[in-house]
This record gives sequence, structure tokens and C-alpha cells, in this order.
Amino acid sequence: MKPAGVDRETELLLAISERQSQQAYAELFELMGPKIKSFLMGRGSTSDESENITQDAMLSVWRKADLFDPKKSSARTWVYAIVRNRMIDLQRTATRINKGVEKYKHEGDVDFVTTGGVTDAASHAQLQKLLLQLPENQAQALVMSYVEGKSHKEIAVEVSLPLGTVKSRIRTGFQHLQELVTQQ
Repeated sequence: MKPAGVDRETELLLAISERQSQQAYAELFELMGPKIKSFLMGRGSTSDESENITQDAMLSVWRKADLFDPKKSSARTWVYAIVRNRMIDLQRTATRINKGVEKYKHEGDVDFVTTGGVTDAASHAQLQKLLLQLPENQAQALVMSYVEGKSHKEIAVEVSLPLGTVKSRIRTGFQHLQELVTQQ
């Protein structure tokens, strides 16, 4: 039920919450997506990062729409809270990854963590050995992202998979690589 005097964004979010309306979701995404991306870019995110965060946040909006309460906030406020939290999560993850890279950078006999890709033969051999221990789809996604330098969106288009699937494969593959490195 739509409360009197609500804005279009709130009306759409209520339709998503109450009826799982894909049409309302598409309209809300079209209405808010560019604003969210601009908001993120204004806070230092690249265009690709902003697009990825927007996609993730809007997916959360779809999944969590039933938690929205128009008596507590407007749809815009609620959606931007999700965006902000997702941005913070990614910043924390990046910080942890950077700390992990620094921690393991100089451990072991072979230093295979580099700044721009695998450059020496020993590092290349070590990376190849580790990648062979991963499922092929994870290894492919990691190589395309970290070695070839492709964005998640570019990978998704090239392998004809949803963006979320590509992100999941990269994240899971990276976690498996970290486990394999610590076991050595």
C-alpha cells in the first residue's frame, strides 16, 4: 500500500517490496543508477568501480526490498545507505588485500607477487602451478583480470556471463590462491 505523498523512488521500491515487480526494479535502476554512479565517482571511485558498486548495491536493493520501511526513510536515503555500506566494504577489502600482499610479498623462496603482472620465469612457473590447482573457470577469470588487466565488465562480456558470476569467480579464485600460498 502506497502512503500518500511519497516520491517516485519510494513508490517503485514499495512495488518491488510488495509485488517483486521487475518493471518497478528496472525503472528504479534506470532512475537511480546514474545518480549512484556519479555519487561514487565524486568520492574517488573509477568509472568501472562505480559501475560495479552500483550493480552490487542495486542487486541488494532487489534482495532486501522487503526490509524497506517508508515510515523510517525515503527510498533514496535507504538505497544510498546500501551504496555507502557497499563502498565501505570494498574499501576494507582492498585494505585487507593490500596488507596481505605486503605481508606475503617477501616470504618464501620465490617472490611471485609483482606490481604489474608476472615478469620473471620463476614467478611465472609458480603462478602457473598455483593456477592449475584451481577450477578452470576461476583460473580463467583471475588471468583475465589480474594478468590481462581486464575489468570485470569486460570479462563478463567476453565470456558471456553475468557480471556477478564473474565477480564471484574472481573472488573465490583469489581466496583459493591465498589458501594455496599460505599452505606452501
